[in-house]
Parts: sequence; C-alpha cells; structure tokens
Amino acid sequence: MFYGEYPTSVDDKGRVVIPARMREAVRIVEGAVGFMLTLGDDDCIVIHTPNRWRQLEARVNSAQGNTERARRRRHLLFSMAAEGDCDHQGRMRIPQNLLNAAGISRDAVVVGVSTQMELWGRTQWEAYKEKMLQERGRDAEAYPEPPAEPTTGGGQVGF
Repeated sequence: MFYGEYPTSVDDKGRVVIPARMREAVRIVEGAVGFMLTLGDDDCIVIHTPNRWRQLEARVNSAQGNTERARRRRHLLFSMAAEGDCDHQGRMRIPQNLLNAAGISRDAVVVGVSTQMELWGRTQWEAYKEKMLQERGRDAEAYPEPPAEPTTGGGQVGF
C-alpha cells in the first residue's frame, strides 16, 4: 500500500506533509485519513493506519508471558504512541517527543514500507539506506527467489 521515499521537512509547528499518494491509499482502504504514530525499532517514527494499528496492538497484547522484555516492548510502543490527522494541505503534526526520540529536526523523509510509513531524519535515512545497499547481497540469501511458474504452450518459454 505504501511505497517509495519522499523528501519533506518538519516546519516550525512540528508538521510534515504526508504525500498525496499515501493519503489517497489510506482513504481508499480505510475510508478516512488518520494515523497512529510511534517510535520504531530503527530510530524512526512509524506511521500506521488505524486498522493496522489495531492488528499490531492485538498482537503485542496477546504476546505470551509477562517477561521484562514483553513489558518493556508494550511500555515503549504504547507510551510513545500518538494519533495523527492530516489537515487540508496534507500536513500532520508530529509530537515533539517523537521527533526528539527519532533524532529528527528539520530535513526528513517519508518512506513507504508496504503496510506502514516511516518518518526518518534525512541524514539518518541516507546512512541507513547506504548500509542496506551494502548488505543486500547477504540479505538476499535469506529470501530465495520463488520457483518459476510452469510454462505452457508446446514447450515454448513464455513471459
């Protein structure tokens, strides 16, 4: 649902523009544009649709056990959570505590990651992306290519 990267900036009121393409994708699937934000594992702000947030919340709350690790995960995820709505210009206010925790000041990037969006500081995103590009060969080993689809039509290979 969310793909690509979109440079943006944080204005003086802590707002960023959510790309129109991403707002429209949410509107089609959810009927309205609203989001849940929280701190991500990679020092970015993760932006979920309300339906996706409910799924995540159910999964986290149903995790087995009351271990310190599980409690820490719940505390961090939910204490840093905030609702976000876009104004008529597509701007969404990001709470200052999330911007601080993610190290985002002015230059930022909205990144589409399939079922969620992420907001990164531009410098942090460029460094993270460079690291991903350097390690992509190793990472590819964990995700083998799917088997080729069988061909039909008298032994001819078709595309």
